[in-house]
Amino acid sequence: MRLKKYSWACLGLCLLFLLPFSACRKEQFLTQAGADLRFELDTLSFDTVFTDMGSASRRFKVYNPHSQTLKISRIELAGGGSSDFSLNIDGQNALAVEDIELAGGDSLYILASARIDPNNGDAIRLDSILFETNGSQQKVYLEAYGWNAIYLGRRGYQTRFVNEQIQLNPDTPYIFLGQLYFDSSSVLTVPAGTEVFMFGGPTSRPGDRATIVIGHNSSIKVNVGGDLNQPAEFKTHRLEEDYQDLPFQHGGIYLTAQSVNNQIHGCIIRNAVDGIVIDSLAPNHPTVKLELKKSMIYNVDRSCILARFSSLWAENCILANSNQYNFINILGGDYTFRHCNLINFGTNPFVGRNEAVLSMRDFEIRYDADGNEIPVTADLRARFQNSIVYGNQAEEIELGSLEDFSGGAQWDYAFEHCLLKVDTFATGQFNCLINQEPYFRDLELYEYQIDSSASPLINAGMPLNPSLADDAESKGRDAQPDIGAYEF
Repeated sequence: MRLKKYSWACLGLCLLFLLPFSACRKEQFLTQAGADLRFELDTLSFDTVFTDMGSASRRFKVYNPHSQTLKISRIELAGGGSSDFSLNIDGQNALAVEDIELAGGDSLYILASARIDPNNGDAIRLDSILFETNGSQQKVYLEAYGWNAIYLGRRGYQTRFVNEQIQLNPDTPYIFLGQLYFDSSSVLTVPAGTEVFMFGGPTSRPGDRATIVIGHNSSIKVNVGGDLNQPAEFKTHRLEEDYQDLPFQHGGIYLTAQSVNNQIHGCIIRNAVDGIVIDSLAPNHPTVKLELKKSMIYNVDRSCILARFSSLWAENCILANSNQYNFINILGGDYTFRHCNLINFGTNPFVGRNEAVLSMRDFEIRYDADGNEIPVTADLRARFQNSIVYGNQAEEIELGSLEDFSGGAQWDYAFEHCLLKVDTFATGQFNCLINQEPYFRDLELYEYQIDSSASPLINAGMPLNPSLADDAESKGRDAQPDIGAYEF
């Protein structure tokens, strides 16, 4: 037993004796000429970057392809503090770092972002990242295209325009931030070709998402008389490709009960929570709350259009792909759709959609001060002529009315010469096509034009009064029009 204890004691002393010699041993670096780093790419390119607004970070890997450790003497941004770019080097925000050890076969990340000086105008910005190893120098190039924009509003706040005439310029992009409230006889005019980038993003807080609000005695006038050949556009401010089809990035357009004479023609709205919200009718409502023509609203989260006891006149329009509804009205109202496409195959293949393309309801539940439900109803009138209600569910039309409640609401609706995707819904239909294949051009590219002479939509419409002489792209219609927003 004593011998065993003695042996362990000797072994411990030996290890203790050898430890200083081990600690003094130098790391063996690869120092030969030509032992260079390897990079994932030679140029890190950014999509177009708005001036005065930072880009999302992009990253790349730096590899040591050798078996021994390399010591990188210096990594630096060539342009230094005056550069339009910034770096994060292996977790450090810095213009330069020194003496980085990279083990054999290992790698490190470098993240770069761009912020463009607006005073330099639209131009390509160039810089490079320099790597010095074993006396040799290597580069990775940086490039970004700066795009000057006009900023309206303030992120997270309301910007109010009172009795102002705001005319946008199609030659310059706009970035809307926060809530832009047009009030007291203001008019927002948006010409053909104007691009409005709505600040936000799919993970932003609700208050950070840009929203246009049209208030008391005020109007929005978008590309009046225009079509989809040269549309005005409202879309996400994120320019990366991955964000172009995502909904839930901005608040869309909200027409309050006090707004008047709103006209949206030749317009594209995408990436919103709700594309357009149309609130209550003003007393006596002598004119329609919104005239929507030759426009497309798509890839939204909740609804392309949500209307509450309001009125809408829509012609040659496409409402497509929502996580919930294409069109939903609550508390009745007055709605007309002529040569319109309401089509929904969802915006996310991994999230199921349970709601119908079209939902019409004559009621709203309100609450008193004690939290008790107060049902309210209103009359509903709706006309769908030469239009399409179609999607990937068996039943794409739903009517909602309160059970066991006699509120006296009157329903007056009709589908005339329409293509409908329905299961049990069978009322108010006149000369309609049921559950037939429309032969759209390309659902994945949101192209809902007729793509085959076999389509049952061709010549299946009825002449309208007043007539629609052309389609959403201003292509002429013949005497026997096709169903939908596009003429074959």
